[in-house]
Amino acid sequence: MLPIFKEYIQFLKNSGVDIPIQEGYYWLDRQIIKGYDVEGNLHKIYRIKIDDNLDITYTKYKNKKLQLENWQNTVQRKLKKLSQLEENSDKLIQKSFKKYSQHEPIVLYSGGKDSIVINYLVQKNKECRIIFNNTSLDCADTYKYVKQSNNVEILNPKEGFYQWVKRYGNIPGRINRNCCGIFKEGETLKYLDKNKKYLLFMGMRNEESNTRSSYQDEEYMSRWDNRDWRGILPIRKWTEEDVWLYILWKGLDFNIKYRKGYSRVGCAIACPFYAKSTWVLDKYWYPTMYKRWHDILEKDFIENAKWTRLNCTLKEYHTCWNGGLLRPEPTEKVIQELADHKGIDFEVAKKYFNRNCKICGKKVNKNDEIAMNLKLLGRGVNSYFCKKHLMEYLNINKEQWKMYVEDFKKSGCELF
Repeated sequence: MLPIFKEYIQFLKNSGVDIPIQEGYYWLDRQIIKGYDVEGNLHKIYRIKIDDNLDITYTKYKNKKLQLENWQNTVQRKLKKLSQLEENSDKLIQKSFKKYSQHEPIVLYSGGKDSIVINYLVQKNKECRIIFNNTSLDCADTYKYVKQSNNVEILNPKEGFYQWVKRYGNIPGRINRNCCGIFKEGETLKYLDKNKKYLLFMGMRNEESNTRSSYQDEEYMSRWDNRDWRGILPIRKWTEEDVWLYILWKGLDFNIKYRKGYSRVGCAIACPFYAKSTWVLDKYWYPTMYKRWHDILEKDFIENAKWTRLNCTLKEYHTCWNGGLLRPEPTEKVIQELADHKGIDFEVAKKYFNRNCKICGKKVNKNDEIAMNLKLLGRGVNSYFCKKHLMEYLNINKEQWKMYVEDFKKSGCELF
């Protein structure tokens, strides 16, 4: 749960959602606004709804008039639990320092709430290095916040995220999100000496995902590849609410991006795990970054003819780019949009959708593959070959395939 600050309330008002709430009492949990009553019972009060056009509406839950508990009273009510969590974390940190006294301690820092708490807990036990990976995709608020602390080492990649996307044409998705491996873990691996011993304090929590639910106090990451590194997770058992109540209790400074309604602050705009609830904030708070990314998405969609891969229109792609196939069958609108783009007949455009290789059964949905089938086998063809089996059928190699495609494109063939 995220505390609701005045900046997010103002955002709602400017977006046409004037809900009578104020900072200091309310929490946002998966687009449901909640609050504790003075007896400590948590209530659902409003639900925020965001449609595919990123328009916002809300509904109110049926509740009797509530007398809400403010955040500081919630902190005091849960102070025993917070104190116990802090004590347990301190013991783990101290135990780790003792157990790995020959290892250099480092806090892996993101500028997010979890790493803020981790850094505070570690540094109050023993001063040590702090490392921040510049993914090249964070927003100005995050960079500004990180740079406020002079002792943070910032790792800058040789190639930024946008350059990487341009060079490889790789739009990250929920399945193929290798951007994390390159711009986060990858940069740490490059920066730290693989022959040295490190004790790395990290902010992962069991609550965050199914993958992280099995993490223990001490973890060894597979990507470390036999390095003598040790990972320590001091707050793995904390909930998101615990983290925020601890921040409020201790008065810790935090990234202003949270005040704007974000539950996470990393990888602005292009993280494939974000959804409409984040995109609507991006469009409002960071319009330049938002436009830059969506211009890239539009170019990607058109150049790679993704009508046929996702069965969606260009407009729909802006809200489904991260999730793969939008629907099992294309609508007439999708087919017509492809026909208009290519300048071909509607019936010919239909042949681009949902085709499988008649030899191996593999999906044939890449524009050049389909176009080569139609061009070389005839527009009336109803059965298709994948690239591999079409080359075998035509008795051509990869170089000849590439030459054919380039020649057909240069000649202005609308199929391509």
